[in-house]
Amino acid sequence: MAAQLDAWATSTEGFGNGQIPADALCELSWAPGEQLRCDADHQFEALNAKYREAFGTDIAITDSYRSYDSQVATKAARGYFAAVPGTSNHGWGLALDLGGGIQDYGTAQYEWMRANAPAFGFDNPEWARAGGSKNEPWHWEYGDLS
Repeated sequence: MAAQLDAWATSTEGFGNGQIPADALCELSWAPGEQLRCDADHQFEALNAKYREAFGTDIAITDSYRSYDSQVATKAARGYFAAVPGTSNHGWGLALDLGGGIQDYGTAQYEWMRANAPAFGFDNPEWARAGGSKNEPWHWEYGDLS
């Protein structure tokens, strides 16, 4: 599996942020239309299986991969809470915005994610945590994007 994850990790090289074609991404099985780079998708599917065991439901996805045009629209709609178009981690297929309780600090769902998601390569980055530079409990990223 490690070799497959490595292959997926390089599968979007050569594409710009927000310019990755749909056929180079993978769709989350329980969230039609929500896509990630395939290695991130594989790991998030495994994380979701554990989450479902704990909470009896799938992780609620509110946003995933964003094309460049989608990043422009998101910036216009969300202002401060969206990256400059062409710089968003969503544009690499490596970031998700989550709901279902995860979007609020201190909930059982958020605390479960903080404890368990890193084992699958996902984290609520330090800047997005309570007391960080931009409080976004709903924003989770795959891998080290620093």
